[in-house]
Amino acid sequence: MTKEKQGIGYLGTEFLLWLYYKSCTDNTVSLNNLGIGEITVSVEDTITLSSVTGEDYTETIKAMSISGLDSVRNSIKIGRLPVESKVKITSGDLQWLFQIKAVPFKVTAVKLPFSGEKDEDTVISARLLSMTKLELIVKALFNTFLLERDTTDFINEFKDFLGV
Repeated sequence: MTKEKQGIGYLGTEFLLWLYYKSCTDNTVSLNNLGIGEITVSVEDTITLSSVTGEDYTETIKAMSISGLDSVRNSIKIGRLPVESKVKITSGDLQWLFQIKAVPFKVTAVKLPFSGEKDEDTVISARLLSMTKLELIVKALFNTFLLERDTTDFINEFKDFLGV
């Protein structure tokens, strides 16, 4: 789809591309500087790519292991960028599964970790705490992406990753 039709936000799409890149490489991101520790990030089940070259084309790829598919990398090589993806984040024994959309940039369809609690008040408290931690992690990931984006090796690492 064209930028006018889809309203592709370059930071949102670049962030999703970076998450895909992290998912395909070592999938571990250190957020130690924020007291969060090491987290793992993986693109799960679906990724939607949209053309930024003016061609009116969008594709959704569904597979058990998105990171291992050459078809995703090939689509990116010809000018299609992620506009939506299902993401899994693991921090310690906690795991979140959710959708990220590039435009408008937002997190949706969040599946929170199971707390194992039986008391209703404790369950609600644990879920709120889990949601707050996820928000902190997503903000920290986005800030880490912005910092890495400013490094001189950023573009070259992506080119090497894509094989271009």
